[in-house]
Amino acid sequence: TRRSEIGVAGDNSIIYPSDQIQCILGTVYIFFRTRQKSFGGWITLLKMESLYLINMLIGVTLALCVAFIAYGRDSNLMLWALGFLLYPISFMLFGLREQIPEPISIIVGNVCLALMFALFSECLCRLNDAKVPRVIIWAPVPVTFIGFSLLLDDPQARIIFGALESGYHSVVVIVIVLLTVNRMQGRGRWIIFSGVILSSGVFLLRVGAMLLGYLSENHFLDSGAPQTIMFSLGALSLILLAIGLLVTYMERAEQASRLLALHDPLTQLGNRRVLQERLEQAIAHSIDNGHFGALLVLDLDHFKELNDTHGHAQGDQLLMEVAYRLQDSINCGDTAVRLGGDEFVLLVESLGEDRTVALENARVVADRVLEKLTKPYLLHSLDDQGAETNSFSYQLTASIGIELFSGSDRSRETLFKNADSAMYMAKKSGRNRAMFFLYSET
Repeated sequence: TRRSEIGVAGDNSIIYPSDQIQCILGTVYIFFRTRQKSFGGWITLLKMESLYLINMLIGVTLALCVAFIAYGRDSNLMLWALGFLLYPISFMLFGLREQIPEPISIIVGNVCLALMFALFSECLCRLNDAKVPRVIIWAPVPVTFIGFSLLLDDPQARIIFGALESGYHSVVVIVIVLLTVNRMQGRGRWIIFSGVILSSGVFLLRVGAMLLGYLSENHFLDSGAPQTIMFSLGALSLILLAIGLLVTYMERAEQASRLLALHDPLTQLGNRRVLQERLEQAIAHSIDNGHFGALLVLDLDHFKELNDTHGHAQGDQLLMEVAYRLQDSINCGDTAVRLGGDEFVLLVESLGEDRTVALENARVVADRVLEKLTKPYLLHSLDDQGAETNSFSYQLTASIGIELFSGSDRSRETLFKNADSAMYMAKKSGRNRAMFFLYSET
């Protein structure tokens, strides 16, 4: 097919459409080549490796999601969000080494990285109440700034310093995780542990590759196996950290909900539901080992007078102290619960296989409880702002009803009803005493 010819006035040459297109493309190319310095940042962004972009997008996305959840609710979680955000910021600064001033890429990029490690270390300590000297965590941040500022013109020394700095951060984070992982509960801790180990390993791997000459700090986006491995593991470590954090907070929320459902919010003792569960277990243990157990129902004498005279705040103070003294009166395998108001229950196990011995042991527990409860209480008066105005001493007594059980000879309802009846018998007999159901006064 003959090509269409377009004549140009005053010129015998012929310009074909395909030549025009090549001319336009060439002009655009020359324009961008001459403007490369101005548009260098955008051109570099378009040339970045896909894994590099994925790392940055993952870091920014996780930071925004965590910050959205934490905003106005949890300052510690907000620190996690800031740590996630510093990861892509530091990577961006490293990747734009040839398009931005070198001090910004080197100094600011490495300081952001140091801040990220410090924030993650701080968050791990707060998450697990770890008593780690904060100077160990935060001192490397100014050291990083000073070190890279002084070594800006010495690439070889800068690489060695960066290796030492990254190695220090990685070791600190790993040590904190190893010290605190056993303090945490649930499965989230192992995901966080994996993410921290992997994240630290990524930076140690990068440092090793740079020291061995496989990577150059001036060619952060160079293709190759080391960069591919580093970017892939970096993205995976961020995801593991975020998932582990989410699972840990979810598990703690479930634990708090369960604690609220099973415990009295004022005294932190178990409630009626806990009593039912523990009583079932105690009966099963009694069937297995043949030992007697005892249910002690306790009511404070004239507690209403304290509330009426001094107020409910002082009444709450006394109830919390009573709860502490009750727990201090029983063994770790026994149970103390608050049913409500000024009524408490003690479930005591393993009192002996002989009934007489069990009666004597139950009496010893009841006497110990009465002795502790009758000691003076130091209570504090508070003003409307909750500030303490003065303190005063207060004393009270208690009445206790006791019912022994062995195996499944009686139902839970019967056991509690008998112990409750014995407690009212103790009140009618003069208070400040303990009585067995259908037995003589102790």
